[in-house]
Amino acid sequence: MDNPNLAPALADNGVKWIASDNSREPQQRPVGGAVTVPRHPMNVYYNVGTAAEMADEYNWIYTSRADGGSGVCETDPASTCLDEPIDVATGYGTHIVPQEARIALGHIVANDPRPHYVHQSNLAEDRILYPVLDRILADYQATFADNTPLVNPRHRDAGTELSRRAAWQSALDAERVTAYRIGTTVTVRAPGGVVVPVTAPEGTRKQLLLGTSAFGTAYAGQRSAWTQPELLQSAVTLRLPS
Repeated sequence: MDNPNLAPALADNGVKWIASDNSREPQQRPVGGAVTVPRHPMNVYYNVGTAAEMADEYNWIYTSRADGGSGVCETDPASTCLDEPIDVATGYGTHIVPQEARIALGHIVANDPRPHYVHQSNLAEDRILYPVLDRILADYQATFADNTPLVNPRHRDAGTELSRRAAWQSALDAERVTAYRIGTTVTVRAPGGVVVPVTAPEGTRKQLLLGTSAFGTAYAGQRSAWTQPELLQSAVTLRLPS
């Protein structure tokens, strides 16, 4: 339950978007006039500042009692025990960094707009956050071409993206979306107020009341945008290149 003073405080300060924990609340919800933006927690702990501290606590959580751990991994159905404890001196770099980078990169390549969050302690002492970030960026750059850059949206933009996706999914679930192609013309109809996500070939143009305009933003050799019908139109109409 939220602090009863939270919503009024957000309103008094004009806050429209507020962070939440995706592991606890994966869906957005209103907090007064603001809306939550679920964030992925990274498994780099809030109470560690060195690689050795991180590896030591990781062992406590993810090793069996017989191996000197807490044994939580043996009783929690959502957890798995390590075959053996990781080396406290080297385990952060050899085991934890690539694992956390892989998890975060999985969110990125799945086009998940939810931000990731870490802790200030991870920027102190050994600055243990940076090896994870370096690995994520290196792996991304090794996988994708230069025309597919990593996009880092602002907090409000991530919140807007999630809200639009939820509205679009609700329209799909209610079978209130119609889309079809005739020749080089694509038409999409959705309920009023629902913004439509479209990815189309380079050279696609959007039909206006009079004439056409270039559609969307260039990315990965295509054009994409959230779009709505133009003035006096009831559907989104796109003209594909011949």
